[in-house]
Amino acid sequence: MKTYIKILIILITFSSCSERDKRKVVDDPKTVSEVKKETKIIQIAELPFLIDSTSYMIHTIGNYNPQKGRTKHIGSSGSYYSDDFTSTSFSENRISGNISNVKFQHIDSSALKSLTKNTLNIHSMHFLREVYNKTGHGYFIYNVIDKDSNADGELNYEDLESLYISNLNGTAFRKLSPNGQDMGNWKTLLEANKLFFKSIEDIDANGEFDKKDKIHYFYLDVSTPNAEATEYFPI
Repeated sequence: MKTYIKILIILITFSSCSERDKRKVVDDPKTVSEVKKETKIIQIAELPFLIDSTSYMIHTIGNYNPQKGRTKHIGSSGSYYSDDFTSTSFSENRISGNISNVKFQHIDSSALKSLTKNTLNIHSMHFLREVYNKTGHGYFIYNVIDKDSNADGELNYEDLESLYISNLNGTAFRKLSPNGQDMGNWKTLLEANKLFFKSIEDIDANGEFDKKDKIHYFYLDVSTPNAEATEYFPI
């Protein structure tokens, strides 16, 4: 019985260690490898999304794996595979997926404007609908992986996440959260015309995020175009 308990404790300890936060920060530039380009991954554009009550269509460019996207169907004539070639999804004012770039198009124009020329992994973009309805200023908020912060050769959920913003037409795309900090969450407070967000900094420089690290708090005045984020100190 004692032997069984010891084995159980070892297994539990190993399991907890294996689930530790992998979002490490590697500061030595010599150890940061180039982001790998998987041969199976292709870029694909979604059919455009129209942002309701605006004059802009959104074309997302996604990283797509043909093998993972295939679905098997079984019919009277046998089985076959189909593929909808989808890398992103749209729900009300939110677009999410594995997005590498976004192109914006006015409904009266054939021109497409790219959001960025940089290598990014955009997990989601939110149209601040309530801010637009109140102030007339249109903004998108983006959750972005912009650096291989753990030097594993990939941009994915194990890297630091940053917060970005752009205007409705894709202009003034810029980073709001500081470098080296991992995004927490954000919210808008319409009564104050502000967007609030917080992030965590690896303050003890041990390469991992834990309770010894520091939480930072910021706000952005959404009533002023091209405003910069301001840090505040509630604690």
